[in-house]
Amino acid sequence: MPASAVNSSGFSARRFRCRYVVALSLIALLTLLSQWVIQSSIADQEHDSRIVNLAGRQRMLSQKIAKISFYLAGEENPSWRKEYLAKLEEALALWERSHAGLQHGDADLGLPGQNSTEVVTLFRSIESAHLAMVAAARHILSAPDDMAGLQQAAQRIRDAEPSFLAGMDEIVFRFDAEAKSRVKFVRHLETGLTVLILLVLALEAQFIFAPAVRRLRLDMRTLEVHDAEMETLFSASPTAMFLVDEAALTIIRCNRKAEQLLGCGPEYLQQRPFSDLLDCRHEVNRLFLDKIRTGDVLEDYEVILIDSKNAIVEALASSNLVSLGALRALVLGVTNIGELKRAQQTLEYYATFDEMTGLVNRRSGLMMLDKAVERAKRDATPLAVCYADLDGLKKANDNYGHKEGDWMIRTASTVLTDSVRKGDLAIRLGGDEFMLVLHGCPEPDARMLVGRIEKRLEEISATAGKPFVVAMSSGLALYDPSQHADVAALIAEADGKMYEAKRARKSAS
Repeated sequence: MPASAVNSSGFSARRFRCRYVVALSLIALLTLLSQWVIQSSIADQEHDSRIVNLAGRQRMLSQKIAKISFYLAGEENPSWRKEYLAKLEEALALWERSHAGLQHGDADLGLPGQNSTEVVTLFRSIESAHLAMVAAARHILSAPDDMAGLQQAAQRIRDAEPSFLAGMDEIVFRFDAEAKSRVKFVRHLETGLTVLILLVLALEAQFIFAPAVRRLRLDMRTLEVHDAEMETLFSASPTAMFLVDEAALTIIRCNRKAEQLLGCGPEYLQQRPFSDLLDCRHEVNRLFLDKIRTGDVLEDYEVILIDSKNAIVEALASSNLVSLGALRALVLGVTNIGELKRAQQTLEYYATFDEMTGLVNRRSGLMMLDKAVERAKRDATPLAVCYADLDGLKKANDNYGHKEGDWMIRTASTVLTDSVRKGDLAIRLGGDEFMLVLHGCPEPDARMLVGRIEKRLEEISATAGKPFVVAMSSGLALYDPSQHADVAALIAEADGKMYEAKRARKSAS
């Protein structure tokens, strides 16, 4: 071989190596950056979900404080008064802590406390109502036997509550809007990173694969030399690659990445028609085969592959034509794009479902309930809402540890999921509180379903061998457009009936 050819070949090899290292480094960097963005987004989404849930819980806690103070003002039974005072003290402590944590952060509650200027302003607008309710509640706790003062304090709580609830509604909506804005930004950022990765792959095809083909034409004199060079190229490539006979479109060889992509070994692919890997019912695949048959150079052409288990693999394919002595062949580079879609699905899952139980989370559940109410009103169909609360969860946590408390929550969630009909909705509102949304369900059927749930929990409690009782108090409300001005009123009715059921259960015991 002439020295000039050797020098030219050596120069091309060095240039190829440099370009390949640069391209591989860029792909690795962009891939790592993309994964970092995804993981950070998932973590932020978990924080956002926690913040929205706790902000929504503040509204319910304020209602709970108002209800307990109202009950205290009219309750003469000493034992009941003692229990109400304990509940008021517990609710007030949690309410104050969450109020402070939402503003300034609380690591134990998972609250970062880094709020926007709009959220800070909204918290300032409800501060006077919050302080008024706190002062009145503390007065009740400090002087529970002063009935006149207790009634006045309860009235102050009721007077301040509407202002606080209205402000918390705005805060919850603001937190939710900011969370959606961050998710949208991450989607755009991830799209940008995907475009960059595809651009690097396109540049790799143009400045690495094409020069490699030219080098093969120049330097390869025998099939053995070509095989060694091609094997090196295929083994090192970060993408799935196929060497395909141009005339027969059969696979001559492929790399390990291609085997992983299709979930098979080399014996499955060797001498196989490349068309066997394509679902030719799709027009895009038929066009792809037509283009490579005519020798078109393609970059990032979307195709739909079928792996060895007949599963669909969405991919981007690039092609180039090479000459191997008397044989003309196609070099096909294939990149799997399904991983990006799966990452997006993971983000959407954590934005919709409660991680611990798999039930719909509070934020998504309330939005779905809004739509269910609109549909029931429009179609004049029955809609039942069941508000449920686990009995004794706090005692189980305190006496036997959070592992047992988590078991109780998961067990109740499983019972709810197994009991509701297809199309109904089981929601975890947070802590020990759940809600069922029963579409097209008359009151007798709804009560029968709730009865089945309570009976199933009794069976589990009797056979599980746990040192505590597994039970649930529930309240059922049927949507009536003439009585329920909004979703909050419907939930409030179900919540009130749940408290009545809980009180009746305690009285009976």
